[in-house]
Amino acid sequence: MRFDAAWIEDLLEDAPGFDELAAKLTACGFNVEVREPDGDSEIWDVDVTTNRPDAMNHRGLAREAAVATNAGLTPLEVHLDEDPEPASNLISVEIEAPELCSRYVARVVRRVHMAESPGWLKRRLERCGIRPINAIVDATNYVLMELGQPLHAFDLNCVRGRRIVVRRAQSGEKLTTLDGEERQLDPSILVIADAEHSLALAGIMGGADSEIGPETVDVLIESASFDALTIRRGARKLGMHTEASHRFERGADPEMAPLAADVAVALIAQLTGGTVCSGRIDVNPRPWQPTTLELDPAKLSAFAGMDIGRDEAVRIFHDLGFQPHDAGGLIQVSVPSWRVDIERVQDLYEEVIRHVGYDAVPAVLPVLPAVPGERRGHWPLIDRARDAAVSAGLVEIVTYSFISPEQDDASSVLPLVTAGPVCLDNPLSRTQAVMRRSLLPGLVSAARLNLNQGETDLAFFEEGRVFTLENGQPAEHERLGVLLAGRTGAWDQRRPVSFADLKGTVEAIAGRTGFDTLRWRRDAAGCLDEAEGAVLEDGGGTIVGYAGLLVPEKVAAPDLRQAVYVAELDLDRAATTLPLPRFRELPRFPAITADMTVEHPEALAYADLEAAVRDLASPLVERIELVVRYSGKGLPPGTVRTTLRLVYRHRERSLTQDEVNAEQETLRTRLGTALHVRFA
Repeated sequence: MRFDAAWIEDLLEDAPGFDELAAKLTACGFNVEVREPDGDSEIWDVDVTTNRPDAMNHRGLAREAAVATNAGLTPLEVHLDEDPEPASNLISVEIEAPELCSRYVARVVRRVHMAESPGWLKRRLERCGIRPINAIVDATNYVLMELGQPLHAFDLNCVRGRRIVVRRAQSGEKLTTLDGEERQLDPSILVIADAEHSLALAGIMGGADSEIGPETVDVLIESASFDALTIRRGARKLGMHTEASHRFERGADPEMAPLAADVAVALIAQLTGGTVCSGRIDVNPRPWQPTTLELDPAKLSAFAGMDIGRDEAVRIFHDLGFQPHDAGGLIQVSVPSWRVDIERVQDLYEEVIRHVGYDAVPAVLPVLPAVPGERRGHWPLIDRARDAAVSAGLVEIVTYSFISPEQDDASSVLPLVTAGPVCLDNPLSRTQAVMRRSLLPGLVSAARLNLNQGETDLAFFEEGRVFTLENGQPAEHERLGVLLAGRTGAWDQRRPVSFADLKGTVEAIAGRTGFDTLRWRRDAAGCLDEAEGAVLEDGGGTIVGYAGLLVPEKVAAPDLRQAVYVAELDLDRAATTLPLPRFRELPRFPAITADMTVEHPEALAYADLEAAVRDLASPLVERIELVVRYSGKGLPPGTVRTTLRLVYRHRERSLTQDEVNAEQETLRTRLGTALHVRFA
């Protein structure tokens, strides 16, 4: 913001030079960024943060300079000669929206003679970037620049019914503002109206119908306190930004309205020869209530890391207008009306420290006790799942949690999606309008991107959260997604990825993550190939995931140019903690392996076949492995030959081949009876 350095100096007693003023203001938080000489003064561009509307005027900045330089702030004196005629005989004020206007002060100046402002006033306004217009308008702008209180001057004879009403605009109401633009209004905008129609946009800009002009004789001065949020929203909706709205949006001093009105009418009377009607019309439906805070000097010193004397803190508070008092060892302060940014004790710490000087605060790191960290909640499970996926040879990816409505519709058929979507009220774009209910859309998008870049061999995973709407409230769930595509195997034995590769990867991850033994049941799962798709169930029959060959058309990704295998596990179903590993004595006797080829209907899932073999086999069977599954030439349609390798071992002695052969024959007999299968 632009300030007149000489103006600030005039408000100080025993003021130092411009150089020291600029340096001290910068040190206490008001960076004087540019200094431009202008005659006997300088034009300063000062960085005033949005939370400090009290310093967006010369008296407010001078108050800070007075504390920083130990100079005195000159008192504000108003010399006002009033005419016996009361202002209440000429105008009345009514506030219909007290929640949007907490105070409205009106004063009247009669029999003014329009003239230009004197040179000193013009120069001060021009240094602040304001164009002089006439003595009356310039007087209101002068008060704005000195005290920070926006004012507005109406031609009293243009106020119909001699009545001011502060109300919401009516639907479809229009107002031509001082810039000549016709504004379309609605009830979200606060207006100042007379008995018939609106006169001004409250806190933003006046209307052309009541503008001060050459024919103006009687002037009505408005000084009010408006709701900051209402002014901000109204100015943005109308595409306007004014000196008044800039301050009201950030919080003007609610107690400044009557004093600013007095200063303004006194100056107008001096410049135009007018007479000030006696008395203010002051409507105050929501009086300001001061806030009291208590500060412990010992805690202040501990916070700053240095000793700050109690007397120094009291001096700073006193000079800033906080009215400090002793309260049994504490410093009790009453927050002044112009400091709308002070809400808690920590804000008081900042006030003292910035005037003591940030440079005085020692640059020493605090001593903190160090204790071992601990991963809580889902994090041990998440870490375990990531480690398992990396150990399985996968690379981790991270995708957006926001997806398009089309991707969400495609996800709705997945077996793990059992609740509604969480839709964003204000999405950044339509492609990110819904929170994901599955990791599959992100996996597919990553696969598409890699394939389009020529990367055809893919093996990656994502661990992340999905979001659903359950009982009207958003809920989060941990998931792990896997995607395989292209080729796999050693560099000299590359082969296409198959369902068996996906199954082995998923089982390796599930085993290390904490799932019970998974049961694979053939199922298209909403997005998979019917022949190479499965849902995963735990021991209780609950679906904990799905895996298989992706059908691109089912997930709104028809442009995938090669076979892609995907899987998704519900980590919420995994064990929170894993049992401690138990030592088992290493075998002392050799094992004997025996293969068995079972010819069975294709409808018999491998999981069912393996479960039956495990149930019916001898206790000597230590492990069952899949060797190969074959279907095609030489077999009837719908028939499969599955070769299993059984590992036999006795813990107390060596087995003989005859014993293993006998166990194999017994197993064939039991399987033939139970499953009605044949053996090759």
